[in-house]
Amino acid sequence: MQMRSRLIEGEFAVTDIVREVANLYLTHPAGDTGGQRALDGEFRGWMWMEQVQPGLLGSACDLTAIRDTTIDRTIERSIMLALLLRGGNGQFRTETGIVPPAENGCMQILGFGHAQRCSRTLRAGEQGVRVGLTISPHLAEQFAIAMQGADLDLLDMLTSGGLHNLTLPRSELLIQLSAGLIDMPYRGPLGMLFRESAITQILFHSLQLLRQDQALLRGLGRRHHDAVLHARTLLDADLTNPPGTLELARRVGLNRNALQAGFKAMFGATIFGYVRDQRLAIARILIEEHGLGAAEAGYRVGFASPSAFAAAFRRRFGHPPTGTAGNSADLTTRH
Repeated sequence: MQMRSRLIEGEFAVTDIVREVANLYLTHPAGDTGGQRALDGEFRGWMWMEQVQPGLLGSACDLTAIRDTTIDRTIERSIMLALLLRGGNGQFRTETGIVPPAENGCMQILGFGHAQRCSRTLRAGEQGVRVGLTISPHLAEQFAIAMQGADLDLLDMLTSGGLHNLTLPRSELLIQLSAGLIDMPYRGPLGMLFRESAITQILFHSLQLLRQDQALLRGLGRRHHDAVLHARTLLDADLTNPPGTLELARRVGLNRNALQAGFKAMFGATIFGYVRDQRLAIARILIEEHGLGAAEAGYRVGFASPSAFAAAFRRRFGHPPTGTAGNSADLTTRH
């Protein structure tokens, strides 16, 4: 398979980005002028775009707006997936109004049933690190035989009617795949193979999560489903000192049993288990990427006892918290 890829870096104008996108789609008919972009603004950083398959475009970027910028363009009938790893991505507006952003680390899916004029406004200094996919209806037509019927139904639903705005539950796999596209550990033909694999996995894992989420939505009902999502957001906002279960249930408008059952159904863990796993995941990053000692990392995420932290870490990850040499030795230094 031949993939077409573009990488641009340094300081560049938005028009440079559009020019690279146009280069990727030179083989497509020009169509009318409704798809032309009227853009203004400048960025610093880098981004790449890659057509993995006809109808499937992947991208990744680490961009900072040099000045206040508004990007105004027509988005054709398509599906856009975006996962913001760090920073912000401005304010996105469609013909029907402002689209609320997903929280960082969660995949947002926008389905456009017809062409819409859209704009994104960013303020000077705003930085965003994100990965995105754009899917045209041509992809489903091309792979209709190979794809599952449920996936085809989802793609058809997202490209029918008006605007669809969905946010998937947080997925560590999607975060890891996206981070890999940002870090880009390989170059040349191996890099192209790596990106093709990551983009394809992001697509199909997102569809799998969407299928599961839609099934839960039907089973729980919209109010119950959204209340559980809100509860998780409240937990994520203060993992070191989260609200108790009764207080959390009161704040989202559910009774405790309904909240616990919904949380287990949607995230596969109890509320306590979810908080513990998130704390451990953060502690692992602090140890392995920031060089903190194990006791210090455990204390930062809310473990008062170094031994309890070490035991929980080993149960979760299968090894002691020793990301750097000597970290295990400091487990006895904090009491």
